[in-house]
Amino acid sequence: MKHGCWLLLVLFLSPIAQSQQIEKVQPAAAVRDAIVSKPLGLAREVAAASRDLVMFRDPQWSVLTIGQIGAASADAVTSLNNLHTCPSCSESGVSRFFVCQPPDAHKYVIGGAIEIGIEAVTAHYFRNHGPTRKWYWKALWALPQSFSLYEHARAAQRNAALDPGCFSSSTFCK
Repeated sequence: MKHGCWLLLVLFLSPIAQSQQIEKVQPAAAVRDAIVSKPLGLAREVAAASRDLVMFRDPQWSVLTIGQIGAASADAVTSLNNLHTCPSCSESGVSRFFVCQPPDAHKYVIGGAIEIGIEAVTAHYFRNHGPTRKWYWKALWALPQSFSLYEHARAAQRNAALDPGCFSSSTFCK
């Protein structure tokens, strides 16, 4: 009877006993490679996106990126024209954090380069590494750039429609 109790005790306790589990120690090179692999992967994706844009390898993505650059440039030019005409006016929206006061072209260029660079590389990555056979993925990769292109084009159109001589609350302003 005593031997049966010991056998049952061993059978019940053996699945929860963790003292015999051995974890392999990773070599130092594997840890270093894991830390370095993410920035290298990002650098490779930026290089591939730049190469595809310059060589026009992916026409849909390239046209979308060029359109986004054009809309952002038009928005920056019309905003700068309006802000230089009216010293008391200020930028509205998210770009006010980049532009601040006084508005300078280099602030628009830096903010636009960061925004368009991140969105273009992300869209390039989604387009080339996503599940391309899925019906929803064919349009999903273009959403970030499309939203940005629309907002910049709308802002440029709004800026161009402003009357530069009428920034006060005068009765002659429409």
